[in-house]
Amino acid sequence: MLGEYRDSGFKEPPYLARRADGQVLQLPRLLYLVAENADGRRSYGQIAEAVTEQFGRGVSAANVQTLVDSKLRPLGVLAAADGSSLKLTRQNPLLALNFKTAVIPPALVNAVTTLFRPFFWPLVVVVALAGFIALDWWLFFVHGIAQSLRHLVNEPVFFLIVFGLVVLSAALHECGHATACRYGGAHPGVMGVGIYLVWPAFYTDVTDAYRLGKGGRLRTDLGGVYFNALFMLATLGIYLLTHFEVLIAVVLLLQFEMLHQFLPFLRLDGYYVIADLTGVPDIFARMKPVLLSLLPGRKPDPRVTVLKGWVRIVVTAWVVLTVAFILYAYGMMLLHLPTIVGTAWASLLALLGNASAAVQHGQVAIGLFAALQLVLLALPILGLVWMLVRLAQRLVLLAWVRTRGRPLNRATSFLVMAAFALLLALAWIPPPANYQPISPSAHGTIPESFDNAAPVFNDVVRLLPPVRAVLPAASASPAPSGSAAPSPLASPSPAASPDASSSASASPTPSPTPSSSP
Repeated sequence: MLGEYRDSGFKEPPYLARRADGQVLQLPRLLYLVAENADGRRSYGQIAEAVTEQFGRGVSAANVQTLVDSKLRPLGVLAAADGSSLKLTRQNPLLALNFKTAVIPPALVNAVTTLFRPFFWPLVVVVALAGFIALDWWLFFVHGIAQSLRHLVNEPVFFLIVFGLVVLSAALHECGHATACRYGGAHPGVMGVGIYLVWPAFYTDVTDAYRLGKGGRLRTDLGGVYFNALFMLATLGIYLLTHFEVLIAVVLLLQFEMLHQFLPFLRLDGYYVIADLTGVPDIFARMKPVLLSLLPGRKPDPRVTVLKGWVRIVVTAWVVLTVAFILYAYGMMLLHLPTIVGTAWASLLALLGNASAAVQHGQVAIGLFAALQLVLLALPILGLVWMLVRLAQRLVLLAWVRTRGRPLNRATSFLVMAAFALLLALAWIPPPANYQPISPSAHGTIPESFDNAAPVFNDVVRLLPPVRAVLPAASASPAPSGSAAPSPLASPSPAASPDASSSASASPTPSPTPSSSP
Protein backbone atom coordinates (compact mmCIF):
# COMPACT_ATOMS: atom_id res chain seq x y z
CA MET A 1 0.00 0.00 0.00
CA LEU A 2 1.91 3.03 -1.31
CA GLY A 3 -0.55 5.64 -0.05
CA GLU A 4 -1.83 8.84 -1.61
CA TYR A 5 -0.04 10.01 -4.73
CA ARG A 6 1.18 13.31 -3.41
CA ASP A 7 1.56 16.49 -5.51
CA SER A 8 -0.45 14.83 -8.26
CA GLY A 9 -1.82 16.46 -11.40
CA PHE A 10 -5.30 15.02 -10.76
CA LYS A 11 -8.23 17.04 -9.48
CA GLU A 12 -8.74 14.25 -6.93
CA PRO A 13 -5.41 12.57 -6.06
CA PRO A 14 -5.48 8.78 -6.50
CA TYR A 15 -4.12 6.21 -4.06
CA LEU A 16 -1.52 3.67 -5.17
CA ALA A 17 -1.11 -0.02 -4.40
CA ARG A 18 1.50 -2.41 -5.75
CA ARG A 19 0.68 -6.03 -6.47
CA ALA A 20 3.06 -8.90 -5.83
CA ASP A 21 4.08 -8.95 -9.51
CA GLY A 22 5.15 -5.29 -9.34
CA GLN A 23 2.16 -3.81 -11.20
CA VAL A 24 1.12 -0.51 -9.61
CA LEU A 25 -2.61 0.29 -9.52
CA GLN A 26 -4.40 3.60 -9.03
CA LEU A 27 -7.29 3.22 -6.60
CA PRO A 28 -9.94 5.69 -5.43
CA ARG A 29 -9.81 6.39 -1.70
CA LEU A 30 -12.74 4.09 -0.80
CA LEU A 31 -11.20 1.05 -2.49
CA TYR A 32 -7.82 1.86 -0.98
CA LEU A 33 -9.24 2.03 2.55
CA VAL A 34 -11.03 -1.31 2.10
CA ALA A 35 -7.82 -2.93 0.84
CA GLU A 36 -5.78 -1.37 3.63
CA ASN A 37 -8.09 -2.72 6.34
CA ALA A 38 -8.47 -6.19 4.79
CA ASP A 39 -5.71 -7.89 6.76
CA GLY A 40 -7.05 -11.47 6.63
CA ARG A 41 -8.29 -11.38 10.25
CA ARG A 42 -11.10 -8.84 10.23
CA SER A 43 -14.63 -9.69 9.16
CA TYR A 44 -16.56 -7.67 6.57
CA GLY A 45 -18.40 -5.94 9.43
CA GLN A 46 -15.17 -4.97 11.20
CA ILE A 47 -13.68 -3.67 7.93
CA ALA A 48 -16.87 -1.66 7.31
CA GLU A 49 -16.62 -0.04 10.76
CA ALA A 50 -12.98 0.98 10.21
CA VAL A 51 -13.64 2.28 6.68
CA THR A 52 -16.71 4.24 7.85
CA GLU A 53 -14.60 6.00 10.50
CA GLN A 54 -11.77 6.80 8.07
CA PHE A 55 -13.92 7.62 5.02
CA GLY A 56 -16.41 9.81 6.88
CA ARG A 57 -19.44 8.16 5.23
CA GLY A 58 -21.44 5.09 6.13
CA VAL A 59 -20.18 1.85 4.58
CA SER A 60 -21.97 -1.45 5.28
CA ALA A 61 -20.55 -4.96 5.42
CA ALA A 62 -22.46 -5.75 2.21
CA ASN A 63 -20.80 -2.75 0.52
CA VAL A 64 -17.38 -4.01 1.57
CA GLN A 65 -18.07 -7.54 0.32
CA THR A 66 -19.28 -6.20 -3.03
CA LEU A 67 -16.14 -4.09 -3.49
CA VAL A 68 -13.91 -6.99 -2.47
CA ASP A 69 -15.52 -9.50 -4.84
CA SER A 70 -16.14 -7.23 -7.83
CA LYS A 71 -13.10 -4.94 -7.70
CA LEU A 72 -10.20 -5.82 -5.42
CA ARG A 73 -10.00 -9.56 -6.04
CA PRO A 74 -10.22 -9.33 -9.87
CA LEU A 75 -7.49 -6.67 -9.78
CA GLY A 76 -5.24 -8.96 -7.74
CA VAL A 77 -5.09 -6.58 -4.78
CA LEU A 78 -6.64 -9.19 -2.47
CA ALA A 79 -6.34 -12.96 -2.53
CA ALA A 80 -9.24 -15.21 -3.47
CA ALA A 81 -11.73 -16.35 -0.82
CA ASP A 82 -9.81 -19.61 -0.30
CA GLY A 83 -6.54 -17.71 0.19
CA SER A 84 -5.09 -18.53 -3.23
CA SER A 85 -3.64 -15.89 -5.55
CA LEU A 86 -5.24 -15.31 -8.91
CA LYS A 87 -3.22 -15.77 -12.08
CA LEU A 88 -2.82 -12.26 -13.40
CA THR A 89 -1.32 -10.92 -16.59
CA ARG A 90 0.85 -7.89 -16.10
CA GLN A 91 0.45 -5.15 -18.68
CA ASN A 92 3.20 -4.60 -21.24
CA PRO A 93 3.00 -0.83 -21.76
CA LEU A 94 4.18 0.99 -24.85
CA LEU A 95 7.96 1.36 -25.23
CA ALA A 96 8.62 -0.58 -22.02
CA LEU A 97 11.73 -2.52 -21.04
CA ASN A 98 11.53 -6.17 -22.18
CA PHE A 99 13.24 -9.42 -21.14
CA LYS A 100 14.03 -8.02 -17.69
CA THR A 101 16.24 -10.14 -15.47
CA ALA A 102 17.03 -9.22 -11.87
CA VAL A 103 20.75 -9.40 -11.08
CA ILE A 104 21.35 -7.59 -7.77
CA PRO A 105 18.94 -8.36 -4.87
CA PRO A 106 17.40 -5.61 -2.73
CA ALA A 107 19.64 -6.41 0.26
CA LEU A 108 22.80 -5.71 -1.76
CA VAL A 109 21.21 -2.63 -3.33
CA ASN A 110 20.47 -1.38 0.19
CA ALA A 111 24.13 -1.83 1.15
CA VAL A 112 25.32 0.03 -1.95
CA THR A 113 22.96 2.94 -1.35
CA THR A 114 24.17 3.22 2.25
CA LEU A 115 27.70 3.64 0.91
CA PHE A 116 26.72 6.30 -1.64
CA ARG A 117 24.21 8.18 0.53
CA PRO A 118 26.61 11.05 1.48
CA PHE A 119 26.78 12.11 -2.19
CA PHE A 120 23.25 13.51 -1.78
CA TRP A 121 24.09 15.75 1.14
CA PRO A 122 23.18 19.30 -0.01
CA LEU A 123 26.70 20.73 0.31
CA VAL A 124 28.18 17.82 -1.66
CA VAL A 125 25.57 18.28 -4.40
CA VAL A 126 26.35 22.00 -4.74
CA VAL A 127 30.10 21.36 -4.93
CA ALA A 128 29.61 18.55 -7.48
CA LEU A 129 27.40 20.67 -9.74
CA ALA A 130 29.88 23.55 -9.61
CA GLY A 131 32.67 21.12 -10.48
CA PHE A 132 30.68 19.73 -13.41
CA ILE A 133 30.12 23.22 -14.83
CA ALA A 134 33.86 23.92 -14.49
CA LEU A 135 34.63 20.58 -16.19
CA ASP A 136 32.49 21.45 -19.22
CA TRP A 137 34.08 24.90 -19.53
CA TRP A 138 37.56 23.40 -19.36
CA LEU A 139 36.72 20.57 -21.77
CA PHE A 140 35.14 22.63 -24.55
CA PHE A 141 36.92 26.00 -24.21
CA VAL A 142 40.40 25.17 -22.87
CA HIS A 143 41.52 21.59 -23.49
CA GLY A 144 39.36 20.47 -26.41
CA ILE A 145 38.64 16.95 -27.65
CA ALA A 146 40.84 16.64 -30.75
CA GLN A 147 43.81 14.86 -29.15
CA SER A 148 41.66 12.32 -27.32
CA LEU A 149 39.89 11.39 -30.56
CA ARG A 150 43.24 11.14 -32.37
CA HIS A 151 44.56 8.71 -29.76
CA LEU A 152 41.36 6.68 -29.96
CA VAL A 153 41.47 6.37 -33.76
CA ASN A 154 45.20 5.64 -33.92
CA GLU A 155 44.98 2.89 -31.25
CA PRO A 156 41.69 0.96 -31.70
CA VAL A 157 42.50 -1.21 -28.70
CA PHE A 158 41.65 1.81 -26.52
CA PHE A 159 38.02 1.31 -27.53
CA LEU A 160 37.94 -1.62 -25.11
CA ILE A 161 38.92 0.71 -22.27
CA VAL A 162 36.32 3.28 -23.34
CA PHE A 163 33.63 0.61 -23.60
CA GLY A 164 34.41 -0.78 -20.14
CA LEU A 165 34.31 2.67 -18.53
CA VAL A 166 31.02 3.57 -20.24
CA VAL A 167 29.44 0.33 -18.98
CA LEU A 168 30.76 1.07 -15.48
CA SER A 169 29.25 4.55 -15.70
CA ALA A 170 25.88 3.05 -16.72
CA ALA A 171 25.98 0.78 -13.66
CA LEU A 172 26.72 3.78 -11.42
CA HIS A 173 23.84 5.60 -13.13
CA GLU A 174 21.52 2.96 -11.66
CA CYS A 175 23.19 3.32 -8.27
CA GLY A 176 22.36 7.02 -8.49
CA HIS A 177 18.64 6.30 -8.98
CA ALA A 178 18.61 3.78 -6.15
CA THR A 179 20.55 6.00 -3.75
CA ALA A 180 18.31 9.01 -4.48
CA CYS A 181 15.25 6.84 -3.84
CA ARG A 182 16.70 5.66 -0.52
CA TYR A 183 17.79 9.18 0.47
CA GLY A 184 14.20 10.39 0.10
CA GLY A 185 12.90 7.70 2.47
CA ALA A 186 11.71 5.03 0.00
CA HIS A 187 13.16 1.56 -0.51
CA PRO A 188 14.67 0.66 -3.91
CA GLY A 189 14.19 -2.86 -5.24
CA VAL A 190 16.29 -5.04 -7.48
CA MET A 191 18.76 -3.98 -10.16
CA GLY A 192 18.91 -5.91 -13.39
CA VAL A 193 19.31 -5.93 -17.15
CA GLY A 194 16.88 -6.03 -20.05
CA ILE A 195 16.35 -4.94 -23.63
CA TYR A 196 15.06 -1.43 -24.26
CA LEU A 197 13.89 -0.98 -27.86
CA VAL A 198 16.91 -2.62 -29.56
CA TRP A 199 19.69 -2.13 -27.00
CA PRO A 200 20.67 -3.91 -23.79
CA ALA A 201 20.02 -1.72 -20.76
CA PHE A 202 20.39 -1.67 -17.00
CA TYR A 203 17.37 -0.91 -14.84
CA THR A 204 16.53 -0.26 -11.18
CA ASP A 205 13.17 -0.88 -9.52
CA VAL A 206 12.35 2.39 -7.77
CA THR A 207 8.59 1.82 -7.61
CA ASP A 208 8.61 2.68 -3.91
CA ALA A 209 9.47 6.28 -4.87
CA TYR A 210 5.72 6.72 -5.42
CA ARG A 211 5.55 7.11 -1.63
CA LEU A 212 7.53 10.35 -1.90
CA GLY A 213 6.42 13.86 -2.76
CA LYS A 214 7.32 15.60 -5.99
CA GLY A 215 10.77 16.66 -4.74
CA GLY A 216 11.72 13.12 -3.72
CA ARG A 217 10.48 11.66 -7.00
CA LEU A 218 12.40 14.23 -9.05
CA ARG A 219 15.54 13.53 -7.02
CA THR A 220 15.11 9.85 -7.90
CA ASP A 221 14.68 10.69 -11.59
CA LEU A 222 17.79 12.89 -11.70
CA GLY A 223 19.97 10.72 -9.47
CA GLY A 224 21.27 8.74 -12.44
CA VAL A 225 22.63 11.67 -14.47
CA TYR A 226 23.95 13.19 -11.23
CA PHE A 227 26.07 10.09 -10.69
CA ASN A 228 27.17 10.31 -14.35
CA ALA A 229 28.45 13.80 -13.54
CA LEU A 230 30.29 12.46 -10.47
CA PHE A 231 31.84 9.73 -12.63
CA MET A 232 33.05 12.36 -15.12
CA LEU A 233 34.63 14.38 -12.32
CA ALA A 234 36.43 11.24 -11.09
CA THR A 235 37.57 10.52 -14.67
CA LEU A 236 38.91 14.06 -14.96
CA GLY A 237 40.82 13.60 -11.72
CA ILE A 238 42.49 10.45 -13.06
CA TYR A 239 43.32 12.28 -16.30
CA LEU A 240 45.00 15.12 -14.41
CA LEU A 241 47.18 12.52 -12.67
CA THR A 242 47.98 10.38 -15.74
CA HIS A 243 47.39 12.64 -18.79
CA PHE A 244 45.87 9.62 -20.53
CA GLU A 245 43.97 11.35 -23.37
CA VAL A 246 41.54 8.49 -23.98
CA LEU A 247 39.82 9.39 -20.68
CA ILE A 248 38.69 12.67 -22.27
CA ALA A 249 36.87 10.64 -24.93
CA VAL A 250 35.05 8.83 -22.12
CA VAL A 251 33.94 12.18 -20.66
CA LEU A 252 32.74 13.29 -24.11
CA LEU A 253 30.71 10.12 -24.66
CA LEU A 254 29.10 10.45 -21.24
CA GLN A 255 28.06 14.00 -22.09
CA PHE A 256 26.08 12.63 -25.05
CA GLU A 257 24.61 9.88 -22.85
CA MET A 258 23.37 12.48 -20.37
CA LEU A 259 21.63 14.38 -23.19
CA HIS A 260 20.16 11.11 -24.47
CA GLN A 261 18.73 10.34 -21.03
CA PHE A 262 16.75 13.59 -21.10
CA LEU A 263 14.90 12.60 -24.28
CA PRO A 264 11.24 12.90 -23.14
CA PHE A 265 9.61 10.72 -25.82
CA LEU A 266 10.98 7.37 -24.59
CA ARG A 267 10.87 5.78 -21.14
CA LEU A 268 14.13 7.38 -20.10
CA ASP A 269 14.90 9.87 -17.33
CA GLY A 270 13.44 12.81 -19.26
CA TYR A 271 10.04 11.13 -19.54
CA TYR A 272 9.88 10.43 -15.81
CA VAL A 273 10.92 14.01 -15.03
CA ILE A 274 7.93 15.26 -17.03
CA ALA A 275 5.66 12.66 -15.40
CA ASP A 276 6.70 13.77 -11.93
CA LEU A 277 6.61 17.50 -12.72
CA THR A 278 3.02 17.17 -13.93
CA GLY A 279 2.06 14.58 -11.31
CA VAL A 280 0.72 12.08 -13.87
CA PRO A 281 2.58 8.76 -13.53
CA ASP A 282 1.04 7.06 -16.57
CA ILE A 283 1.19 9.60 -19.40
CA PHE A 284 1.80 6.91 -22.02
CA ALA A 285 -1.45 5.19 -21.01
CA ARG A 286 -3.33 8.44 -21.65
CA MET A 287 -2.12 8.96 -25.21
CA LYS A 288 -5.20 7.46 -26.87
CA PRO A 289 -7.83 9.31 -24.75
CA VAL A 290 -5.94 12.58 -25.24
CA LEU A 291 -5.87 12.13 -29.04
CA LEU A 292 -9.54 11.15 -29.18
CA SER A 293 -10.45 14.15 -27.07
CA LEU A 294 -8.88 16.42 -29.70
CA LEU A 295 -11.37 15.29 -32.35
CA PRO A 296 -14.00 17.95 -33.15
CA GLY A 297 -17.45 17.24 -31.79
CA ARG A 298 -16.24 14.57 -29.37
CA LYS A 299 -16.55 14.92 -25.62
CA PRO A 300 -13.25 14.71 -23.72
CA ASP A 301 -12.46 11.31 -22.27
CA PRO A 302 -12.90 11.02 -18.46
CA ARG A 303 -9.24 9.98 -18.24
CA VAL A 304 -8.43 13.48 -19.57
CA THR A 305 -10.94 15.53 -17.64
CA VAL A 306 -9.70 14.16 -14.29
CA LEU A 307 -6.49 16.16 -14.82
CA LYS A 308 -5.96 19.70 -13.62
CA GLY A 309 -6.19 22.42 -16.28
CA TRP A 310 -2.50 23.24 -16.71
CA VAL A 311 -1.57 19.57 -16.44
CA ARG A 312 -3.99 18.71 -19.22
CA ILE A 313 -2.35 21.32 -21.48
CA VAL A 314 1.15 20.00 -20.79
CA VAL A 315 0.11 16.35 -21.24
CA THR A 316 -1.69 17.15 -24.51
CA ALA A 317 1.40 18.93 -25.88
CA TRP A 318 3.59 16.02 -24.83
CA VAL A 319 1.24 13.50 -26.49
CA VAL A 320 1.18 15.40 -29.80
CA LEU A 321 4.99 15.72 -29.89
CA THR A 322 5.51 12.09 -28.83
CA VAL A 323 3.14 10.73 -31.48
CA ALA A 324 4.95 12.79 -34.13
CA PHE A 325 8.31 11.51 -32.88
CA ILE A 326 7.20 7.85 -32.81
CA LEU A 327 5.62 8.04 -36.27
CA TYR A 328 8.76 9.64 -37.65
CA ALA A 329 11.08 7.13 -35.96
CA TYR A 330 9.08 4.05 -37.02
CA GLY A 331 8.45 5.48 -40.50
CA MET A 332 12.12 6.17 -41.16
CA MET A 333 13.07 2.79 -39.74
CA LEU A 334 10.62 0.94 -42.02
CA LEU A 335 11.53 3.01 -45.07
CA HIS A 336 15.27 2.50 -44.58
CA LEU A 337 15.11 -1.09 -43.35
CA PRO A 338 16.76 -2.56 -46.50
CA THR A 339 19.61 -0.06 -46.21
CA ILE A 340 20.00 -0.86 -42.51
CA VAL A 341 20.15 -4.59 -43.30
CA GLY A 342 22.66 -4.02 -46.10
CA THR A 343 24.86 -1.84 -43.92
CA ALA A 344 24.73 -4.32 -41.03
CA TRP A 345 25.62 -7.24 -43.33
CA ALA A 346 28.58 -5.37 -44.83
CA SER A 347 29.76 -4.38 -41.37
CA LEU A 348 29.35 -7.97 -40.14
CA LEU A 349 31.53 -9.33 -42.94
CA ALA A 350 34.17 -6.64 -42.33
CA LEU A 351 34.27 -7.34 -38.60
CA LEU A 352 34.57 -11.08 -39.19
CA GLY A 353 37.52 -10.40 -41.49
CA ASN A 354 39.17 -8.11 -38.95
CA ALA A 355 38.70 -10.63 -36.13
CA SER A 356 40.12 -13.47 -38.24
CA ALA A 357 43.13 -11.42 -39.34
CA ALA A 358 43.83 -10.23 -35.79
CA VAL A 359 43.75 -13.77 -34.41
CA GLN A 360 46.04 -15.03 -37.18
CA HIS A 361 48.58 -12.30 -36.41
CA GLY A 362 48.41 -12.88 -32.68
CA GLN A 363 46.73 -9.53 -31.96
CA VAL A 364 44.49 -10.79 -29.19
CA ALA A 365 43.24 -7.41 -27.98
CA ILE A 366 42.16 -6.27 -31.44
CA GLY A 367 40.53 -9.66 -32.04
CA LEU A 368 38.59 -9.38 -28.78
CA PHE A 369 37.48 -5.87 -29.69
CA ALA A 370 36.26 -7.07 -33.10
CA ALA A 371 34.35 -9.92 -31.40
CA LEU A 372 32.79 -7.41 -29.00
CA GLN A 373 31.74 -5.29 -31.96
CA LEU A 374 30.10 -8.34 -33.54
CA VAL A 375 28.00 -8.86 -30.43
CA LEU A 376 27.08 -5.18 -30.22
CA LEU A 377 26.10 -5.24 -33.90
CA ALA A 378 23.99 -8.39 -33.59
CA LEU A 379 22.02 -7.24 -30.53
CA PRO A 380 20.34 -4.17 -32.09
CA ILE A 381 19.53 -6.06 -35.30
CA LEU A 382 17.86 -8.84 -33.31
CA GLY A 383 16.12 -6.21 -31.19
CA LEU A 384 14.92 -4.43 -34.33
CA VAL A 385 13.42 -7.65 -35.69
CA TRP A 386 11.76 -8.35 -32.33
CA MET A 387 10.35 -4.82 -32.17
CA LEU A 388 8.85 -5.10 -35.67
CA VAL A 389 7.32 -8.50 -34.86
CA ARG A 390 5.80 -7.11 -31.64
CA LEU A 391 4.45 -4.10 -33.54
CA ALA A 392 2.77 -6.38 -36.09
CA GLN A 393 1.32 -8.52 -33.28
CA ARG A 394 -0.08 -5.45 -31.50
CA LEU A 395 -1.72 -4.16 -34.68
CA VAL A 396 -3.29 -7.53 -35.55
CA LEU A 397 -4.54 -8.07 -32.00
CA LEU A 398 -5.90 -4.52 -31.80
CA ALA A 399 -7.76 -4.91 -35.10
CA TRP A 400 -9.15 -8.29 -34.01
CA VAL A 401 -10.39 -7.07 -30.64
CA ARG A 402 -11.78 -3.73 -31.80
CA THR A 403 -13.79 -5.25 -34.66
CA ARG A 404 -15.37 -8.13 -32.71
CA GLY A 405 -18.92 -8.67 -33.99
CA ARG A 406 -18.35 -6.42 -37.04
CA PRO A 407 -17.08 -8.64 -39.87
CA LEU A 408 -17.04 -5.87 -42.48
CA ASN A 409 -14.89 -3.61 -40.30
CA ARG A 410 -12.60 -6.54 -39.47
CA ALA A 411 -12.15 -7.42 -43.14
CA THR A 412 -11.44 -3.77 -43.98
CA SER A 413 -8.84 -3.48 -41.21
CA PHE A 414 -6.98 -6.57 -42.35
CA LEU A 415 -7.17 -5.52 -46.01
CA VAL A 416 -5.60 -2.16 -45.11
CA MET A 417 -2.80 -3.88 -43.17
CA ALA A 418 -2.25 -6.35 -46.02
CA ALA A 419 -2.06 -3.50 -48.54
CA PHE A 420 0.47 -1.68 -46.36
CA ALA A 421 2.54 -4.86 -46.00
CA LEU A 422 2.42 -5.37 -49.78
CA LEU A 423 3.64 -1.84 -50.43
CA LEU A 424 6.52 -2.36 -48.00
CA ALA A 425 7.38 -5.67 -49.65
CA LEU A 426 7.36 -4.04 -53.10
CA ALA A 427 9.56 -1.26 -51.74
CA TRP A 428 12.02 -3.69 -50.12
CA ILE A 429 12.35 -6.68 -52.39
CA PRO A 430 12.75 -5.73 -56.08
CA PRO A 431 15.59 -3.15 -56.21
CA PRO A 432 18.92 -4.78 -55.27
CA ALA A 433 20.37 -1.31 -54.75
CA ASN A 434 18.14 -0.93 -51.70
CA TYR A 435 20.30 -3.37 -49.78
CA GLN A 436 23.57 -1.57 -50.44
CA PRO A 437 25.33 -0.15 -47.37
CA ILE A 438 24.81 3.50 -46.51
CA SER A 439 27.05 5.57 -48.77
CA PRO A 440 29.30 8.38 -47.49
CA SER A 441 27.17 10.91 -49.39
CA ALA A 442 23.83 9.79 -47.87
CA HIS A 443 22.13 12.19 -45.46
CA GLY A 444 19.03 10.25 -44.36
CA THR A 445 16.70 13.23 -44.65
CA ILE A 446 12.96 12.99 -45.26
CA PRO A 447 13.13 14.45 -48.84
CA GLU A 448 15.95 12.04 -49.69
CA SER A 449 13.87 9.13 -48.38
CA PHE A 450 10.89 10.04 -50.56
CA ASP A 451 13.16 10.61 -53.55
CA ASN A 452 14.53 7.09 -53.12
CA ALA A 453 11.05 5.63 -52.66
CA ALA A 454 9.49 7.42 -55.66
CA PRO A 455 10.73 4.95 -58.34
CA VAL A 456 9.33 2.05 -56.33
CA PHE A 457 5.88 3.60 -56.10
CA ASN A 458 6.01 4.43 -59.82
CA ASP A 459 6.63 0.73 -60.48
CA VAL A 460 3.65 -0.12 -58.24
CA VAL A 461 1.42 2.27 -60.17
CA ARG A 462 2.50 0.72 -63.48
CA LEU A 463 1.49 -2.72 -62.15
CA LEU A 464 -2.08 -1.58 -61.46
CA PRO A 465 -4.69 -2.20 -64.20
CA PRO A 466 -5.68 0.85 -66.27
CA VAL A 467 -8.85 2.64 -65.25
CA ARG A 468 -11.11 3.85 -68.09
CA ALA A 469 -13.77 6.41 -67.21
CA VAL A 470 -17.04 5.96 -69.07
CA LEU A 471 -19.00 9.21 -68.89
CA PRO A 472 -22.14 10.12 -70.82
CA ALA A 473 -21.90 13.25 -72.93
CA ALA A 474 -24.52 15.06 -70.87
CA SER A 475 -22.43 14.81 -67.71
CA ALA A 476 -19.45 16.73 -68.99
CA SER A 477 -20.30 19.83 -66.98
CA PRO A 478 -19.48 19.95 -63.27
CA ALA A 479 -22.14 19.01 -60.76
CA PRO A 480 -24.06 21.88 -59.14
CA SER A 481 -22.53 23.19 -55.96
CA GLY A 482 -25.66 22.49 -54.01
CA SER A 483 -25.31 18.72 -54.36
CA ALA A 484 -22.65 18.22 -51.75
CA ALA A 485 -22.37 14.68 -50.38
CA PRO A 486 -23.21 14.32 -46.72
CA SER A 487 -20.17 13.99 -44.46
CA PRO A 488 -20.28 11.60 -41.52
CA LEU A 489 -20.18 13.16 -38.09
CA ALA A 490 -18.32 11.65 -35.18
CA SER A 491 -20.86 10.63 -32.60
CA PRO A 492 -19.69 11.63 -29.14
CA SER A 493 -19.38 8.88 -26.63
CA PRO A 494 -21.60 9.27 -23.56
CA ALA A 495 -19.97 10.88 -20.58
CA ALA A 496 -19.37 8.71 -17.56
CA SER A 497 -22.08 9.29 -15.00
CA PRO A 498 -20.79 10.21 -11.55
CA ASP A 499 -22.41 7.31 -9.76
CA ALA A 500 -21.11 5.07 -7.02
CA SER A 501 -19.66 2.58 -9.48
CA SER A 502 -17.41 5.19 -11.08
CA SER A 503 -15.81 5.91 -7.72
CA ALA A 504 -14.81 2.28 -7.31
CA SER A 505 -12.68 1.91 -10.41
CA ALA A 506 -8.98 1.33 -10.69
CA SER A 507 -6.47 1.86 -13.44
CA PRO A 508 -3.01 0.38 -13.82
CA THR A 509 0.05 2.53 -13.49
CA PRO A 510 3.41 1.46 -14.91
CA SER A 511 6.08 0.86 -12.32
CA PRO A 512 8.66 3.66 -12.46
CA THR A 513 11.77 1.81 -13.50
CA PRO A 514 13.00 4.86 -15.39
CA SER A 515 16.64 4.09 -15.40
CA SER A 516 16.96 2.35 -18.73
CA SER A 517 20.60 3.03 -19.62
CA PRO A 518 21.29 1.68 -23.10
